[in-house]
Amino acid sequence: MSNWLKPIDIYCERQSDLFWAEPINAITNLSFIIAAYFIFTRSRSQYSFLLSGLLVMIGFGSFLFHTFANRLTGLIDIAAIAIYMLTFAFLIPTQWQKRSILIRLASILFLLFTIFVTSVLIRDLKPTMSWLPSGFYLGAWFTLIIYTFVTKYYQSPAAIYLTAATVIFIISLISRQLDGPLCEQIGGTHWLWHILNGLTLYLCTYGLCRPRNSSKRLLKSALACQTK
Repeated sequence: MSNWLKPIDIYCERQSDLFWAEPINAITNLSFIIAAYFIFTRSRSQYSFLLSGLLVMIGFGSFLFHTFANRLTGLIDIAAIAIYMLTFAFLIPTQWQKRSILIRLASILFLLFTIFVTSVLIRDLKPTMSWLPSGFYLGAWFTLIIYTFVTKYYQSPAAIYLTAATVIFIISLISRQLDGPLCEQIGGTHWLWHILNGLTLYLCTYGLCRPRNSSKRLLKSALACQTK
């Protein structure tokens, strides 16, 4: 158990083992809380409460990791993110008008398979290409791209939000990788990863919570007004 609680130092901002050694990294986790607030207050989906709760859990887990920096809080941080990703993968087929449990499970398996393959490739490439991001996050990005294309194919209103999320997420990944290289120059960039990730997850979640037939309802309303 002592190994799990042993302090670790992997981010530029941390210069000691103190609780408040990463104030900017810790505070910027508010981005996830803010995202959760807007999802909860602006979305009327049946999934809003669940997904906003998961966003709060991500913010809380990351806050713990950037205050009590050890393997245990790191595991809590990753676990919160993984639970959100699995939930998203399970629910996104609703935007394709697919509610079959088999399709939802296939979506989860696709996510896990992509992350596994990407992680293996990154592991083999890391010795010569140390700048590559984590296979876990890169796999999630590749999966999001596929989800976006499928969502566009089914002409779902969520497509525009997922498209924006894929663009912002790759910028977010780059900022995460630049934390070490830019440490001496600007004091690290991990805080930017938090802010951009909060925006990425907000876009993904808001898109997922969009009514599938909202555009059709708007068209019908417009036509009804014209006939009056």
